Amino acid sequence: MKRMILTAVALWMGFGAVAQKNAFVNTEQIFRSIPEYNRAVEQIDEFARSEQEQIDALFARVAEMYERYQYQKENLSESARREVEGNIVTLEQATTEKQRAAFGQDGTVMTRRIELLKPIQDRVFATIDSLARARGCDQVLDISNNPSIIYYNQAGDLTEAVIRELGISD
Repeated sequence: MKRMILTAVALWMGFGAVAQKNAFVNTEQIFRSIPEYNRAVEQIDEFARSEQEQIDALFARVAEMYERYQYQKENLSESARREVEGNIVTLEQATTEKQRAAFGQDGTVMTRRIELLKPIQDRVFATIDSLARARGCDQVLDISNNPSIIYYNQAGDLTEAVIRELGISD
């Protein structure tokens, strides 16, 4: 009976001793080190800024039309009032639709972001995958934005290896 208990305890402790091999990467640092990624982000920011300027100009026009309407409202006939109000509402709706088309979930800014960044991200993640497999890792954790990791051993950090493997030099 003692032998069975000791065997069971030994097996249980043996299973507990099997540790996963973890590695860490800082994807923020990796992406910042890729010049084409930085250029793509700049292009996306400039595109978004341009779209926002156009939308802001249209909303300013709506506000200007409304202010002019408020000033002239008393001197307009009922039909003229309805026409001006209709024009204001139509422009406001068109502007809101343009804003959604540019900045919505499937908008042109998001489409441009995916178009420019996805190939770079795919390359980085494929490199991480390749290095992790080559080093026998069970997990790779991203330490760039995870505040719950309060300690990690630098020996498990693959960030610099990923940057080297991508052929990027500082």
